[in-house]
Amino acid sequence: MTQLITLPSLIGGVIADRKLYIDNLFASTWKSLKFNRRIKSADFTKRSGFEITEVVFLLLLWKWLNVSSIALFSRRALGVFTAARKDTMYDLLKREDINWRELNLNTAKEVYHQNKLECSRIKAFVLDDSIKTRRGKKMESISSHFDHVTNRHVMGSRY
Repeated sequence: MTQLITLPSLIGGVIADRKLYIDNLFASTWKSLKFNRRIKSADFTKRSGFEITEVVFLLLLWKWLNVSSIALFSRRALGVFTAARKDTMYDLLKREDINWRELNLNTAKEVYHQNKLECSRIKAFVLDDSIKTRRGKKMESISSHFDHVTNRHVMGSRY
């Protein structure tokens, strides 16, 4: 019989702990994973205005905090972290020359090595398996997925 290993909730435990500040935890994780160096090695470049590392930091913080939109994040929390505004974040997301997959892969490799997972029984660690539900007659890259939130099969894609 296979024994399931339960993993701790990444964000749930942090939010419940009144002694931890999420932004400080995020900043220390940023430093331990050497994100500034990873961003530069993925050839992310600044066009104008704010440093590219600052804007990537904001985008990842927005995603990690799971705020529904950049505009809402901008209105409620962005001023605490930077003078940048939502347009700066949207501009970076629109750029086609940014290789997000390379940054993601390099970060995953660093987490793998830092946590010595090559010797671990855990072979996969899914951070987000959200399903983007899609509707339509003829759509590319759409398939049936079991949505654990709604407990039913839906047509869509994982992102």
